Amino acid sequence: MQSSRLTHITLVAMLISSTAISFNAAALPQAPMEDVLSLKGACQQIALEDQLPENEVATFLLDCVNDQLTEMGYERVASLD
Repeated sequence: MQSSRLTHITLVAMLISSTAISFNAAALPQAPMEDVLSLKGACQQIALEDQLPENEVATFLLDCVNDQLTEMGYERVASLD
């Protein structure tokens, strides 16, 4: 009986948690394109200063821009193309 109740509570907690995560992800606004382009330019400058190999730049730029967008409260972007 105790195990069944614990299982039930765990399942309810997981459902509430996943619903909250889904709601939060959907609730973030998209950044204006000018902000994304500005962040991309700043990240390109960092990549240049750090002398990243060409094959690492695209991944770095996407990660860099998305980190900044997240900090600003915006939705992440799937690509910078």
